[in-house]
Amino acid sequence: MLYMNILTWAPDKRDAVIERTKKIGLEHEGMKVIGTWADVDGGRCFQLNDIPRDMDPALSLKANFTWNDIMKIETIPVMDAAEMIKLLESMK
Repeated sequence: MLYMNILTWAPDKRDAVIERTKKIGLEHEGMKVIGTWADVDGGRCFQLNDIPRDMDPALSLKANFTWNDIMKIETIPVMDAAEMIKLLESMK
C-alpha cells in the first residue's frame, strides 16, 4: 500500500535534519521509498513509500520515532487517482 509522509521541521532544526539524513538515510526496514521531494521554500518534504499490508506496525513506529525529536511526520494512505475513480464507480 502507498503512504505519503509529509515531513516538516522548524528552521532551527534544518542542520540536524541534514546531518541525520546523511547519517542514516530516509529508508527504513520493511518500507520501500518510491521518491522524496523537497519543498523549495524549505522546512518540508514529501516522501512516497510502498509498505506491505502485512508489515508489523511497530516498524513504522520505530521509523517515525527515529525522527520525531526534530520533525513532525504525517502519514497518509494514498492511491492512484484513476484507480480510486474506478473503485468508486464500482461501488455505485
